Amino acid sequence: MLKSFIYLNEAALADYVSGLEGGLRGPVSRRSMTTGSADGGVDMKVAKAGVARNKESEESSTITDTPQARFNRFLGLVNQDPEAVGWLEVMDPGVDLPKANVGITINVECEIYVPDAVNAIEQIGELSKMLDTMDSLLPYANVFGLDTTGLPTEAEREAVKGFTALQDLTGGKTVMVGDLDDTNWRIAGQVLPQHLRGEIDGRATVVGKITAAWPKGKWKPMLALPGTSLIPREQRRQMERQGPGPGEEQNFLEGPAVMLDVLAIYR
Repeated sequence: MLKSFIYLNEAALADYVSGLEGGLRGPVSRRSMTTGSADGGVDMKVAKAGVARNKESEESSTITDTPQARFNRFLGLVNQDPEAVGWLEVMDPGVDLPKANVGITINVECEIYVPDAVNAIEQIGELSKMLDTMDSLLPYANVFGLDTTGLPTEAEREAVKGFTALQDLTGGKTVMVGDLDDTNWRIAGQVLPQHLRGEIDGRATVVGKITAAWPKGKWKPMLALPGTSLIPREQRRQMERQGPGPGEEQNFLEGPAVMLDVLAIYR
């Protein structure tokens, strides 16, 4: 099946494949040659035999080990001996995930999305850029006779831009969540912007290594999932102990759930 990647961490993929194959493949050159002969007729008065002339044609090509080819080869390698490499194809999440330990790499199909709490931080970053543009244009508003009534004040603009510190803490990372079929299990994982190739929304297959797990009844704040640094440790622990307040459930991820070091997301 041809894969359309939404996300592919090429650096991590190279590490995985090199570990399984004992190194990485470089470009491969291929060369092919065909040899034939042609009969040339001569003056029949001199000789009645043909004269053979050699003909050669050569074709060369170079094949590069692309990330897509490397990933397909990775799948082939792990499926040869899944238990030895810690690989789990999740077919029945309610049965398979409870026995999946930290360190296991899973392949699971699910419905993925970016939580609203995480989206809000990204939108603040875009709003901050817009306010910076507004700051640069406002001095010229009177010159061009523009009406600035109703625009946010300087204090309001600075207050909004102050929230971009939250986005700076993430380093540009975002968090995706996956809802699994016919079970209350969910997955979550950070994705790095430099490896993102499409929108995180809809049905997709996720491949990643389990880095943490928590049971039913335990809650993790969306902005402080394992591996993120948006909330200080002590405050995060307090939020986990207390759980969500009324109407705050969408800002938490309830177990049973696993956190992944995401390798790939594809359709």
